[in-house]
Amino acid sequence: MKKVLSIGLSICMAAALFGCSSGAGRDTAPQTTASTEADTTKAAGEEAENAESASGDTTAAETKAEASIDDYVYDGDPIEIHLGDINSQFPLNLAYNLGYLQEEFEGSNVTFTMDYFQNGPAISEAFASGDLDFAEFGEQAAIAGISADYGYKIIGRNCDTETMYPLVVNKDITDAEGLKGAKVAVSVGTSAHYLLLTYLHSLGLSEDDIELVNTNDTVTLLASGEVQGAADQLAKFSSMIDAGDVHVLADGAVSETCQISAFVGRTEFCEKYPEITAKVLKVVQRVDDWMAESEDNQKKAFTTLAEITQREETWFSTMYSGSNFGINLTEQDLRVLGEVLEFMKSNDLLSNPDITMDDILELKYLEMAGYR
Repeated sequence: MKKVLSIGLSICMAAALFGCSSGAGRDTAPQTTASTEADTTKAAGEEAENAESASGDTTAAETKAEASIDDYVYDGDPIEIHLGDINSQFPLNLAYNLGYLQEEFEGSNVTFTMDYFQNGPAISEAFASGDLDFAEFGEQAAIAGISADYGYKIIGRNCDTETMYPLVVNKDITDAEGLKGAKVAVSVGTSAHYLLLTYLHSLGLSEDDIELVNTNDTVTLLASGEVQGAADQLAKFSSMIDAGDVHVLADGAVSETCQISAFVGRTEFCEKYPEITAKVLKVVQRVDDWMAESEDNQKKAFTTLAEITQREETWFSTMYSGSNFGINLTEQDLRVLGEVLEFMKSNDLLSNPDITMDDILELKYLEMAGYR
């Protein structure tokens, strides 16, 4: 039976209503009126000064908070912090391999190790056994692990990308009408499946308008003509796109959705060492800022990642082209996470279908780091 994706989150906003009331006497003497106006002007001036002072105090407090994280030095018992990565995620990987973490924590009684995993579920299991403190991987795998009570939460992100999992179709299909009745290959229950449903919705279609083919071998089926479209990693279709055999019909730019690389932290560690957690987030942001400075820096990042992961450099440049890097979760990210959560519930992909966004997210460390 086909499941229905519920798109959108309910947003509750509270408005504060301010009322002004005043009372005036019957005295109409000119000097009294002038005096009252002067007093009012003086009071308004003092109020403005107080507001400005308060604003200055708030800014100073925020600056002090950020500075305290930057200058924070851990001098307790030695800690070995375990980082996890798979061969398609970063920039935590870069923060470690370029020495940024070691540099930022110079003087602190901490060391870092980086462990590499084949996939998201393997990372989740390492968290469950207490062998990982921070990691980066796809949002669906992260949510599944949280549902299984593996002891971590999403505390930030590495990036989001609207182009990573497009809907690719053969050259004869040029619009939504041409897609009707087509066979479309996708791995059901994955990020690509969720995104495909959002693409169809943005095109005015639904899953009922196509013939969905559940497979992990999308490229072979599309190349052989057994299907007319496929949703999967963009890099898998590069050669077919370059040859002009297929093209991208829709991606996240059309549906205003994205695939999120989640940054997760082990709950027990983060609660025990909140300053370290916030500082790690700032180091990851430092890598993001460095990559955004120039194309040369981004190229250096992808070259470094290719050497570490044994992937082709073009894989990274293709998959992360136009990516929105940064540790803070955007409003779009939060909306998409809510939609993904509902998608996973409706497709029976969670061991605990009762989990909520509060169970998934912990944003206080981003606040400590000055990003929210």
